Amino acid sequence: MDRRPFTEIGVSALIALICAVFFVQAWKLPPGKFEPLGSGPVPLWTAGIVIVCCLAVIIGALRSLRGKDMGQAMQAEFSGGHPMGGVLVLGLTTAYVLVLHLKLAGFGIVTFAYLALLMLGMEGFARKRIIPALILSAVAAFGAQYIFTEIFVVDLPV
Repeated sequence: MDRRPFTEIGVSALIALICAVFFVQAWKLPPGKFEPLGSGPVPLWTAGIVIVCCLAVIIGALRSLRGKDMGQAMQAEFSGGHPMGGVLVLGLTTAYVLVLHLKLAGFGIVTFAYLALLMLGMEGFARKRIIPALILSAVAAFGAQYIFTEIFVVDLPV
């Protein structure tokens, strides 16, 4: 797989920043009924784990850049190619958050649609990828909904 260290650093930093905001906001939530799980600790731990993972990716990307000419590395990474993947991720993620925020549909359905469209879009909407993408999206979305609502007792957008 071709490494793109500048992109990895930028995306990971953005995700870490977003998770830091979530962390601060989750700190204000009341404790759950079933401590240590519940509406307060679950987002705190989730945001914290994602931030740690982002830092690991940033460190790995910085290591891959060690000893290289930054100008040449940047030119090699950003020359050619098509930005459609990034535009797709940004657009779908914005729509996903907006639909959840406005409570237009439930978490499971919105997450299923988001993941399916994201997977299919990144694969160029190839016919042979439709069934696997739908299966993976359903398992991830409705599995996460079950785990959050039934096990962690977290209120999700309905």
